[in-house]
Parts: sequence; structure tokens; C-alpha cells
Amino acid sequence: MKLHAAGPPSIDISAASRPDQLPQSRVARGDRNIVAAWYAGPTDRYRHGVLGDRLEASRLVVETAGGRHLQIDLPASRVFEDLEPRLADLDGDDRDELIVVESDVNAGASLAVYCIVAGGLVRMAQTPFLGQPNRWLNPLGVGDFDGDGWTDIALVATPHIGGQLRLYRYKNATLSLFAEYPGVSTHRLGSTQLDLGRVAAAAPRDRLLVPNQARRVMMVVEWSPDGWREMSRVQLPGTLGSSLVPVGENRWRFRLENGKYYEIQIEQ
Repeated sequence: MKLHAAGPPSIDISAASRPDQLPQSRVARGDRNIVAAWYAGPTDRYRHGVLGDRLEASRLVVETAGGRHLQIDLPASRVFEDLEPRLADLDGDDRDELIVVESDVNAGASLAVYCIVAGGLVRMAQTPFLGQPNRWLNPLGVGDFDGDGWTDIALVATPHIGGQLRLYRYKNATLSLFAEYPGVSTHRLGSTQLDLGRVAAAAPRDRLLVPNQARRVMMVVEWSPDGWREMSRVQLPGTLGSSLVPVGENRWRFRLENGKYYEIQIEQ
């Protein structure tokens, strides 16, 4: 793994605003059955504030490839505690599912998978809630982390409190946990920067680039049937403060909290 100083990444800051869109949120773009997805219906009924303000989304909206708008509204005890839905084909049918963070006012956050069924949005699978209010998780990405040819989901549960990297299989509309790795953090409390970790493409199993709990060390880790392996690590010259922005194959640029920019590359 290589680290060197760099300039700011070139980022498309053009904002796509949709009706009733959650402030500070982003529209996800797709090229399969869903061309756009976003959070709407701002509400303050869950005042956790982990993403910088007291507003969360009560509604998930998608625009289909056929031009239809579909939406689903959560009950009064729940919110989408997230800034951008993630689109991924999890079951290999060439249609995208939506990966979201769904939080309960009494039980905290969970990760949920929604898809389009019979012309409507349906929750297909969900992880257990974290168990108490004001406990949050941050999706990290998707990849084939166990080498079985199917797409898995990575998330970091409670990134501000111990930070558990968790890997889930999605099969038969069920999410099943198969691995955990402690002591990582992919988010700074109150920040809208959510991509402090990334999936690194590799064979036979994809790997994960994650900061440690203090966000001062970057690690590349890989799961195998024999357990986790730390493939490499690098000490940062400061505390990671921004998302990792892709600038090439397994290359990302980022900013430290001291304002300096660096680039990191994973060598195969």
C-alpha cells in the first residue's frame, strides 16, 4: 500500500435536487431498473444528529427506468438515518436492490434491503437493530468477500463506539452475518462524509480498506474461511477527515483533519 501527498480531488459538486429531498442528502444514480433514488420527507422525530443535524428522512423514493416514481413511507417510529441509498444487484438478476439505513426510535439502526416488487417498494431483508436508541451503522460497500461468486454487504456498526466491521450474505431474501472485525471507524460524529472506508477489488476475494478507530491508520483486511488477515497498513500523518474519493483502480484521494490531501493506492 502506497501513500503520498496530493492535491484536492476533482469532484462533481452539481446538486440534483428532488421534491421534498432530505437536506444534505444525495441522489443515487443507476443504469438498470432504477435510474435514481433519494431520501425525502424530512422529519425531526428521531433526534440523534449523527449526520450533523436533527433531520432524517421518512420516505424513500425511486425513479424507474420506465419513468415511474415509487415511494415508501416509514411508520412514525422509524426513519432512514442515511444520506444516499446504495444501488447494487445483490442477487444477480440484473436488477438493482436498494441498501439503506433504517433506524427505530427505541432500537437504533439496522441495515435494510429494498427492491421493486409488483410495482411497489418492498423491504426484502433487514439486519437486527443495534438494540438501543442513538446507535448507528454506516454501510461500507458491496463485494464478493467470501469468494463464492455472489455479492455481499459490508457495514461498520457503531463506528464511534468500538467500530465493528461486519460482513453479510444476501441470499433468498435473507441477510446473514458471517464475519466481524473490531476496532474500525468509517465516520466522524456529526459529519456528512460517509465513505471513509472502501471496497478494494481483488481475487479470489474482495478486500476492505478501512481506518482504525482513531482514524490514524489505514488497513487493508481480507476475510477467509480461516479468519481475517491484515494484508497491509500505513500510518497516516494526521487524522482522516474526509471520504475516500476514487481517482483510479484501487486508488483514492482524501483530506486529513489538518487540511492536507493525500492519495492512497493498493498494489496487487
